[in-house]
Amino acid sequence: MTDAREARLAPYFAVFGAIAGIAIIARTLAAFARIVQPYLAVRYSVWLEVGMVVGQVLFQWLVMARRSWPERLRYSGLVLGVSGLGAVLLWPLLLLNIFAPVTVPTAVGCFFAIVALMFVVHWLFVGYLKLPRILCATWVLYRLFLLAFLVRAPW
Repeated sequence: MTDAREARLAPYFAVFGAIAGIAIIARTLAAFARIVQPYLAVRYSVWLEVGMVVGQVLFQWLVMARRSWPERLRYSGLVLGVSGLGAVLLWPLLLLNIFAPVTVPTAVGCFFAIVALMFVVHWLFVGYLKLPRILCATWVLYRLFLLAFLVRAPW
């Protein structure tokens, strides 16, 4: 009887987990954006970050158009997990910034080091889930598109 109830509740826990994960990622990246805000072309907010995370999933789903829904959902979990890892890895920098302001070059350097690690984790898990490696290229492409939109032109 417990197994049947757990099976019925599992999708609700998955949705709650996804919403909580997106909220944590959005809050973390919005806090990071405050450090580099002078160099951003847009006013960064939690809602902008929520839109970018959801946009990442929807963009990747387009690439996976011929894949089954369970594969798409597994991949969505992977994207949220990798993004969550990146958010958690930013926490020490954000904590340090409270006590000793971090310079923009230091913040950007840490950010790109974390993104590089995220790419490696993404690559490994795409292989583990036996998903097409093109998802790694489109993951990078989406992020480069966002950078072009977010970063202020130097001129």
